[in-house]
Amino acid sequence: MCYCTFHTQYCISGRCTCGNCMKMPTEGENVCCKETLKVIRRMNELPDTPTCMTYHPGLEPNCLNPYTLQNMNNIYRADYGPLRGRTIHDRYRHLAYRSFVSWCWGYLGRRVRVVIPSCVVCRIRQEFPDLAGQYVGFRPPLD
Repeated sequence: MCYCTFHTQYCISGRCTCGNCMKMPTEGENVCCKETLKVIRRMNELPDTPTCMTYHPGLEPNCLNPYTLQNMNNIYRADYGPLRGRTIHDRYRHLAYRSFVSWCWGYLGRRVRVVIPSCVVCRIRQEFPDLAGQYVGFRPPLD
């Protein structure tokens, strides 16, 4: 089951194997959870490996729970200052992406970014939608 109402699988190209990915605006963002080593490692920690990272029981408490994200917002604000000009859903979506990366990759360091699997991005956007449907997508670090 895909969580996106605008779901367009790209399984035709053979890349998505979890069945929940959506076509992303750039080719570099078309990544499935089943082709991302750190995400596979996190899924394989369970006795019954889920077919998609969106089914992992740890996704909700780590990345989708508003109370967890409120705490993450406090930590982010202490380290970097407030997330400016954002609605609550924008802030939670941003923090959910950061939380997912931290959960799977750990600390990456300044200016180090990774692409989050399409299925996870889709699930986070479903939980914390942009009312105008305008999403930034992956941005490489600035030099």
